[in-house]
Amino acid sequence: MPSPTQISGDKTPGQVFHLPVRSKTLSMAEAAVHLGLPERRMKLLALLGTGPARTQAPDGKIAYRREDLELYLTALHEKADISGTEMMRRRAQAAASRQRALELVQIGSKTGFPDPDPFMMLATGADARQHAGFFVIKVMALFGLIMLCISSTPLLRAHFN
Repeated sequence: MPSPTQISGDKTPGQVFHLPVRSKTLSMAEAAVHLGLPERRMKLLALLGTGPARTQAPDGKIAYRREDLELYLTALHEKADISGTEMMRRRAQAAASRQRALELVQIGSKTGFPDPDPFMMLATGADARQHAGFFVIKVMALFGLIMLCISSTPLLRAHFN
């Protein structure tokens, strides 16, 4: 790999310092636009504990780092066996509409958003269904346990009488 001085054409040797930069976090609505999803789908993914990695914003709301969103996009495209080149082509094709939608989110508009990305809807739908199944099983098990504890079975009546 060429050194930074070879790339820039600068003949004087020097040292490049990479300072850590705090990444910008996006709100749930901004993250949904970035991924090409409706905000409802992002809320569902967060509720089910799936989707991109989440962080806490200073105000306590759910926030997403851009790097985590890009990793999630890459993982979904790899899972669907779509090449990185095709992913970049599709993302570049929709970049202008995503930028307009981000501007609408930042001014607080609720209308004028582009249609969701069909691939993202399919990919996150499968993920949501899988996690929803586990969620329903957990709720049913908890409900069954509660019913067992509060029901008056003949065994309990015989024991306490």
